[in-house]
Amino acid sequence: MLDDLFGYKVVALLGEGARSKLYAVKDRQTGATYTLKHVVIDESRDKDDRYLKQVETEYTTLRELNHPAIRKMIALKRARPIVKVMEVALVLEMIDSSTLEEEPPKLLRDYVRIFAEVAEGLAHMHEKGFVHADMKTGNIMMPVGRDSEKMAKIIDLGQSCKIGTIKPRFQGSPGYMAPEQSAKEAIVERTDIYNFGATMYRALVRDWAETVLVPGGSKSRSPQEVPVTIPALERVPGLDGELSLLVSECLQLKMERRIDSMQKVATKLRTLEKTVKNIAL
Repeated sequence: MLDDLFGYKVVALLGEGARSKLYAVKDRQTGATYTLKHVVIDESRDKDDRYLKQVETEYTTLRELNHPAIRKMIALKRARPIVKVMEVALVLEMIDSSTLEEEPPKLLRDYVRIFAEVAEGLAHMHEKGFVHADMKTGNIMMPVGRDSEKMAKIIDLGQSCKIGTIKPRFQGSPGYMAPEQSAKEAIVERTDIYNFGATMYRALVRDWAETVLVPGGSKSRSPQEVPVTIPALERVPGLDGELSLLVSECLQLKMERRIDSMQKVATKLRTLEKTVKNIAL
C-alpha cells in the first residue's frame, strides 16, 4: 500500500471502485484524519475520462455547499501529468460510519430522523442551485462518536449537477432512477425528490420500488411499463400511514404529480418524527 499521497500519510485502504480508491489519510502537520478519493487515468489505456470528471464535479458542487448533513470537502489535489497519466485526489471529511444500506436502524423514529436530515441537506443543495441526482441508501452515512445526536451525511456527489442540466448519457442507480433521468431530460429538484422517495422505500421496506431501471436489469422501462409500487404501508405492518403516503407522493412517475419542493418533504418528516409510533422494523 502507498505510504504517501499528495503529502498526506496513508493510514488505510477503505475501498476501491472503477479507476478509484478510497484511503484514510492523515495530515502530517495537523494530525487530522480525512478520506481521500484517488483517481488515476492512463490516457493510453482509458478512453473514458468520466471518473476524473466525476471527481471534478463533486469538487465543484461541494465548494458551494455548507450544510451539516452534507459531507464536507477539504481540498482537490491534482498531480502534474506524467506522459499520459493523469491523477487527482479529492480530500473529504472522514466519516466513521456504515451506510444506511449496510446498517439500517432498528426503530422507525430513527429512520424518520435520518430521512429528515437528508431532506434538509438536499433542500440546501437545491437552494444553492444543484441537484444530487444519485440519492440512494448507499449514499447516506451515519457518523458515530459525535458529541450531539448522530447526524446523517449525504455522500458521493459525483453525479450532481446544476438544476436544469441535460446530461448526454443517462445516469443514475437501478432501483432509484427517475423517468426523466433515463429519458435524458432536464434534471431538476423533483428528480431528487423521486430518488429520495425510492431511497425511503428501500430503507423502510427493504425491497425496491418499481422504477424505470430495475436492479440487475440492462434496459430501462418506459414509465408506461412501470407497475404501480405497492404502498410501503401494505408491505410493513404497523407503518405510519402519513409516512407511507409521503413516500408514495415522492415516487410519482409523472413529475408534476410529485411534491414540488424538498423543503416541504423535510417539513413533513420533522412533523412525523414527533408523531410516528416508534415501532421496530
